[in-house]
Amino acid sequence: MQTAQKRETGPTFAFEMDCRRSGYRVIAGIDEAGRGALAGPVVAAAVVLPADMSQEHIELIDDSKKLTAGQRERAFDVIRNYASAHGVGVVPADRIDELGIVPSTKLAMRDAIGSIRWRIDFLLIDAVTNIGIATPSKSIIRGDSKSLSIAAASIIAKVTRDRIMSDDLEAQHPGYGFAQHKGYGTVAHMEALQKFGPSPVHRRAFKPIAQLIADKSWAVLSATSASNIASRGEMNLPKGLGLNAEEAAANHLRQLGYRIIDRNYKTRHGEVDIIAKIGAEWVFVEVKGRSSTKFGRPIEALTPAKLHRIENVALAYLASEVGSKIVDWRIDFVGVMRSPDGRSLDFEIVRNAHY
Repeated sequence: MQTAQKRETGPTFAFEMDCRRSGYRVIAGIDEAGRGALAGPVVAAAVVLPADMSQEHIELIDDSKKLTAGQRERAFDVIRNYASAHGVGVVPADRIDELGIVPSTKLAMRDAIGSIRWRIDFLLIDAVTNIGIATPSKSIIRGDSKSLSIAAASIIAKVTRDRIMSDDLEAQHPGYGFAQHKGYGTVAHMEALQKFGPSPVHRRAFKPIAQLIADKSWAVLSATSASNIASRGEMNLPKGLGLNAEEAAANHLRQLGYRIIDRNYKTRHGEVDIIAKIGAEWVFVEVKGRSSTKFGRPIEALTPAKLHRIENVALAYLASEVGSKIVDWRIDFVGVMRSPDGRSLDFEIVRNAHY
């Protein structure tokens, strides 16, 4: 412990020592990386450092943002080799879109803690509060510059995420430059997005990506890699529409004056693809995409049973959002079809669909 006090600048063991004086023994530092990125996962790490860690190793550990890539790599290896325990949690982009970035960050932190088999007595967390775990904890603003355990976690999280972006996502989605900008909103990244549209690992709920989809109608290209689009020199639609049909429909509805409120809302009764408003009227939209008429027009999928389920979902949603207040609402249907030449989409809209 005396060696830890020799350090005059940067993170120290001061918070950990306070915890030990209060009777806690196994103390983990928690931090995340990638919270503000436009693409890729959010990664959290939990690190338990030994109380007798050498001064040589302590000097290598600092807030990951203050270290060069080479310094982070060296510190990463030291932490992995000499930490008493460490764990990592990774939440991908599609889950971030579903939950939101703050709940996703907390989920990654819980997963990181859960991957450590030891019973942790106390958590020192960088900035985030109420992560949904019963273990006693303390949230520390700029904790990665104050606590050695949090700083160590920041390094593990940052290097792990950088490797995912550089090694995995760069190979899977070439053309975006993930190895260079790691998914953050740099000028080069935004230029690639304007050229290729969002990839499947872009966070579509984040405003810059959502706005790009709305402005450019890039949603129908999301399942096609940037490299394939570039090599063809044209913008053919992917063979399967799937969720792309929903995004194309949402973009088309925006152009018609619909204000999109929610997407893929699920209850025990079922799911509705799009929830929107036109003026004060709520609109619950079912979307069906088909690549051809081989199995009939999209509207033929709108059965009475499907309408009944949507109605139940709509009523459940309205009950949670407006309570007993009487509001106007309806069910709309949007069919999404390829044009005969296969290079664009045709839309079929049925307003106020009923049994």
